[in-house]
Amino acid sequence: MELLKRYIDEIGKDLVLDDFNLKEAQLRLPARKHYWVARLIEAKIERNKLISKKKALKKKVIKQVIQESPVRINVTAAEIAAENHESLKELNTAIEEQDVIIEYLEKVERIMNSMGYEIKNIVDIQKMEQL
Repeated sequence: MELLKRYIDEIGKDLVLDDFNLKEAQLRLPARKHYWVARLIEAKIERNKLISKKKALKKKVIKQVIQESPVRINVTAAEIAAENHESLKELNTAIEEQDVIIEYLEKVERIMNSMGYEIKNIVDIQKMEQL
């Protein structure tokens, strides 16, 4: 969850708008959108890697459970036993954390897409205040 905390801090800095940094924020917006979309894609790739790793490990653990069992068990029972294996539990936790990061980054992407409208609204308000 360290990564999520870092992302939260970073996006907090990106979303600060005031009279002094408005133009800079507007000019930087496309690059920041790209940055956050890239983080989202990286998170999805990492999730897919974790799922692949889990599948491979699960097959290995199932074989191990079947071989080490003193009695003959079927594959379904071995799958249930494999799910309780510590390494699979760790991978499940990592996948769940990755899902949370992906959900957060998808929301960040929506926020970044609306930033152009927010900046335009601020500029309009500033124009009205000068009248």
